[in-house]
Amino acid sequence: MIWVLYFGRAADISGTHAEEFSAENTARLLEIITMKHPGLRNIVFRLALNGSLLNEDRDLKDGDRVAVLPPFSGG
Repeated sequence: MIWVLYFGRAADISGTHAEEFSAENTARLLEIITMKHPGLRNIVFRLALNGSLLNEDRDLKDGDRVAVLPPFSGG
């Protein structure tokens, strides 16, 4: 299983900070989480895999952690 961790606005929309899914790659995982939480389609966010920001689709393996990271601001 793949752990998906939600932060900021993404956590508000999903109603949770973490949940598990099964997916073979990040593209499929993105389809799954936006089908379950359609409000995520309305915000800008990046994905991080095991702490590294992603710029392309990546294969996933059991135990991976994917973070959904909306823009952060602060001072």
